[in-house]
Amino acid sequence: MEGSLVSIVMVNYNKEDFIRESIESVLNQTYKNWELIIVDDGSTDASVSIIKEYQDERIRPFFQKENRHICRATNFGLQQIRGEYVARLDSDDVWMSDKLERQMKYFHDHPEAEICFTKLDIINEKSEVVNEEMEAFYKLYNQRQMGRRGWLRFFFYEGNSLIQSTMMMKKTLLDLVGFFNLAYMQAHDFDFFVRVIKKTEFHFIEEPLIKYRRVEKQNSAVNPENDRRFLNEHMSIRKYFFEELPRELFLDAFQEDFVKNDSQTEAELRCEQAFLLCKCIKGENFNPVLGVNTLEDMLNDENMIDLLERKYEYTLKDFYKENGKQFYYTSEIEKESIRKDSYIEGLIGENCSRIQQIEALNNNIRSLEARIEEQKQNLDNIVNSTNWKVTKPLRKVSEMVKK
Repeated sequence: MEGSLVSIVMVNYNKEDFIRESIESVLNQTYKNWELIIVDDGSTDASVSIIKEYQDERIRPFFQKENRHICRATNFGLQQIRGEYVARLDSDDVWMSDKLERQMKYFHDHPEAEICFTKLDIINEKSEVVNEEMEAFYKLYNQRQMGRRGWLRFFFYEGNSLIQSTMMMKKTLLDLVGFFNLAYMQAHDFDFFVRVIKKTEFHFIEEPLIKYRRVEKQNSAVNPENDRRFLNEHMSIRKYFFEELPRELFLDAFQEDFVKNDSQTEAELRCEQAFLLCKCIKGENFNPVLGVNTLEDMLNDENMIDLLERKYEYTLKDFYKENGKQFYYTSEIEKESIRKDSYIEGLIGENCSRIQQIEALNNNIRSLEARIEEQKQNLDNIVNSTNWKVTKPLRKVSEMVKK
């Protein structure tokens, strides 16, 4: 099947155990008009030698001398594309053989579509499907929202649930949205999808056309630094959430949460956005810092102060009270964080020690079992030997004498 060129961007860093399977899943595609741009981001394992094994002219490898992280490597790969369509494939994920063909057919049948996602299955390090064992993740990654309004609300209040390896988009949309934001290490895809939904509708093929890998290390990882960075990045993305968001789309998505449902003027909508940012994460322990920062800018304008007091009954005293809450990373929080980090590291160390003890015990058991098996074999050899059979009458006489 021939058609428009699809540029596939794969970024790899130390995935020697999985990258071969990922590359093979591209080679096995029923849709043949593709190019695979592999950016190895300074791997120190056998990844480079594995990539170099593939001599297909459609595979275009680029080898970075040092690790510069996924965003920069992905942006480099996106700069190399030649196709009219763009797809992403992580170097540990696997595509079904008809993934590209099905998505290209969808674009053909739905010319209004600019981006298309698919459902997925979850696999482990052995490439076994583990949807039931990871039911919560499986449901999260495959859930859908109602149109742009639903996705905007989900992104704002919840976060991201989309996986890049399921995505294909038109190059024209990528040109409009732009590349990944280098400021985000863990939430770069979230930021990208937020920018996309502001421009166009999401489309879906509701069949699992990729296998998304979650390994045991990823499932059980406890990393306080990553947790803090994850929250920081999500808060930063929400800080700019309403920028370049069309007015009518903003009203459609968030008017039901307005303090005053009849807010319509630009000044009134600015107030509503500030109040929304005060509660952009659902739950009782939300952090209103983004909203407070937005309100702070408004307080330099007498007209805005008057509007806040007159329409929203929000006074300077309310602002001062809100600003008395703990927003930032104080020395007190730092001490508590260090204490907790130390406690977690201790638990991790204790767990590793116990694992080593269990492994040592298992080795001792295996060694003992081997010795027992060896003794059984020696006994069988003796019992079945000629000498043992010949001396059997003498042993009986000896036993009778002893008695």
